[in-house]
Amino acid sequence: MADITGRRAYNTNSSLFIPNVLPSIMLIDSNINDAAFLAFFSKTPKMNTSLEEFKWEVDQFRSLSDTVDGAVTGTTATTIGVDNPKRFNAGEVWVNKRTGELMYIKSVNNSTSNIIVTRGISALNSSGGTAAAAITDADTLIRLAPAVGENSSRQTTKTTTPTQITNYCQQVRWDLSFSRRQVKREFLTGAEMPYQTKKALKEAQKSLNATFIDSEKARYTNDDGDDVTLTQGMRGVPSTHTYAVGGTLHESSLDDFLMKNGLRQGSRNKVLFCSVDVLQAFTEIAKDRLEYSFMNLDSQSGGIGLEVLQYMAPNGGKLFLTEDRHMSENHGGDAFGVDMSQIKRRVFSNNGIDDDLMIIPDTQDKDDMGKVSTLYGDMGLEYGAEQHHFSITGVTGGAKGQSTL
Repeated sequence: MADITGRRAYNTNSSLFIPNVLPSIMLIDSNINDAAFLAFFSKTPKMNTSLEEFKWEVDQFRSLSDTVDGAVTGTTATTIGVDNPKRFNAGEVWVNKRTGELMYIKSVNNSTSNIIVTRGISALNSSGGTAAAAITDADTLIRLAPAVGENSSRQTTKTTTPTQITNYCQQVRWDLSFSRRQVKREFLTGAEMPYQTKKALKEAQKSLNATFIDSEKARYTNDDGDDVTLTQGMRGVPSTHTYAVGGTLHESSLDDFLMKNGLRQGSRNKVLFCSVDVLQAFTEIAKDRLEYSFMNLDSQSGGIGLEVLQYMAPNGGKLFLTEDRHMSENHGGDAFGVDMSQIKRRVFSNNGIDDDLMIIPDTQDKDDMGKVSTLYGDMGLEYGAEQHHFSITGVTGGAKGQSTL
């Protein structure tokens, strides 16, 4: 194989090019695993944006716990220091996880990070509940429901502020250029055009897959003075739920991570895009319990789909495992889990121009006797809440049970 720049002396025919090509580009090769993430991404909901930078908001529920900041040795002291006073609200009941003592929040002082409480409320009036006990530094307090009296008045509203997240659309372009004679040539082995077109689309498919996995959000000015935007790829998204294995992936630690982290937030059924090392580790852990199934990515009969391995965590959550060749070839031992309900395909389209990935025919200069067709798109990845996704890195093998270390 030789890399060639410029026009090739081979036959082509632009009539075989495909408009709106992203959903169809996966059909040019029977092995979808070559670009598994792109296969799923191409089937996610499309949302247009009127700017190259698009935004979305992520919200979450109030935190259910906080940590005591400073010991309270007595049982009658009512001022307690906490790490995050804004998590508390007057009228609520909180419980000390270690001692079981219930406390009623009378007021909150955000400036001093103190809460004023009524201690041991379940033991008041000889009720027989848990009495007040000494509080140690770093005790965990857990929020329960508010408790109001018979003639209660309006309570202070407590809520959260959504976080705004941004990403960019990225312009992608490939050009196929042929001279007039190249268009007319016919070979004994058949027309060269279908082969060259298929190969060009295949290379674009793999490049797009790599981009939506490995790219990072950026904006800069190139050497020609043009504004360039890069979209954030999926592999760099998870930051809250990450598992650096650094060797053998053991069944017990895997299940612990999935239950407490990977499958804890968002959908309990997620897709794990794996390198072959991670797939092998799962088979070494639970080959007799893995289920093979076909996941149809298209609502139409006979549409695009691929075989996946299904792994069930102890909490009932399911992982659908599939190899992504980009991961195998470039990130051995790694995988990333995706909550597909969070994913959207954002396309920079406005004022009558739809720049979903497409083939634009006849893009040659006016005085060019040949043919040029351009594969072009302007799109980006919306990934929702990063806490809904997770990553696993550094896997060299798998084993049942737990580590003996």
